[in-house]
Amino acid sequence: MIISNSSCLIILDKLDRLTVLKELYGTVTIPKAVQEEVFSEKETPNWIKVVEIRQPAAPRLLEKNLGAGEREAIALFLESTADLLILDNLAARQVARKLGIPFTGVVGVLLAAKREGLIDTVKDTLDEMIRQDFRLSKTVYESALNLAGEPAEHKIMEG
Repeated sequence: MIISNSSCLIILDKLDRLTVLKELYGTVTIPKAVQEEVFSEKETPNWIKVVEIRQPAAPRLLEKNLGAGEREAIALFLESTADLLILDNLAARQVARKLGIPFTGVVGVLLAAKREGLIDTVKDTLDEMIRQDFRLSKTVYESALNLAGEPAEHKIMEG
């Protein structure tokens, strides 16, 4: 089972690449809070399964100033038999790391999509993400291109 937080869904939807998740993972599971953040004004795709968490996030998760979607995604992972959690927020990733939760972010999803032949390049999507105001450090950008075997020429990442 793959569980996702909001950010990956939001940016891939903006780029009309949301179905990359379906092609990679089949079904993606999200908590109710993520559905409310991402799909409040449109229909949730039928390959995305919405689940109510059984218990609120543990107090240690609340200390990190995580959003409702992040807290619920982590809580859902902890109460399930999920294999992977998709999240991009640094504080949420730190919590996941401390809890031993395997995670990836949208960049990892794009790298997996390229490995599986679902997209031709990672660079084009990363550049478009940056144009859509997705925060991506120069280091992560260059590392992603290196892992994808793509040249790290970039005009968009000046400074």
